Amino acid sequence: MKLKDLKKGVFFKLKDSDTAPVWIRGEYVRSEKKYSTFKFDDINHERLLSPDKEVITDFEF
Repeated sequence: MKLKDLKKGVFFKLKDSDTAPVWIRGEYVRSEKKYSTFKFDDINHERLLSPDKEVITDFEF
């Protein structure tokens, strides 16, 4: 699934691994043309990701 297809606030992972961190999709940043994302357990850890980035949403949390 692509990041742009997720709604704001949806949990996702970047890798299909049990130890991979869980991220949350945030707002779209127009000036960067990317989505703001942040770690579930550390909201100060922000990362801007491309809308076409493939993410994993089918996991047990």
